[in-house]
Amino acid sequence: MSAPTCRSDHSMTTTNKFVILYGGWHSSCGIIYNELWIYNTITEMWQLYPGPFETEQRLVSSAICAVSNLVYIFGGENPYGSSDVTNFLLMFYISSGTWKILSAHTNEYDQNLPPHLYDSCINYHNESLYILGVLAGDKFSDEMFQFCLKTYRWTLLPQKGPKLRTKKRLFATVFQNK
Repeated sequence: MSAPTCRSDHSMTTTNKFVILYGGWHSSCGIIYNELWIYNTITEMWQLYPGPFETEQRLVSSAICAVSNLVYIFGGENPYGSSDVTNFLLMFYISSGTWKILSAHTNEYDQNLPPHLYDSCINYHNESLYILGVLAGDKFSDEMFQFCLKTYRWTLLPQKGPKLRTKKRLFATVFQNK
């Protein structure tokens, strides 16, 4: 059985007995990977799943999280085109090996839609996904958005207290309902 090749700017998460790797690229070869790999820690085997997009839509630096049998992927950028950044939200069903678009890429903006982001953070909590910053093209974003998995609606969340001060990729988790 094969395994993922050398890459950078990929996204990685875990759920149950699985380690999940999405996308990335090999800069010296110029390859952008449009694939999702799942490693089963019990059988110690990798399984490859084709990505959801055509060749010209391959992206790196997406945000990823997983809950039970579902993998959620948000945003990303094309490393060869600085204006090629997205705000899509995808779901991958581990048991069936299929993709679903929860929120398509859009260039329309209102206060409740996240901008095109990469190097952002995504978390699941109480049937919602939370997206936090960081890079929107060449601009820093410290906004947090909620995507309700019941209504499929985005909401910009108010933030109390100090805002982010970093302009680099960040990671977060939900702990004790916070």
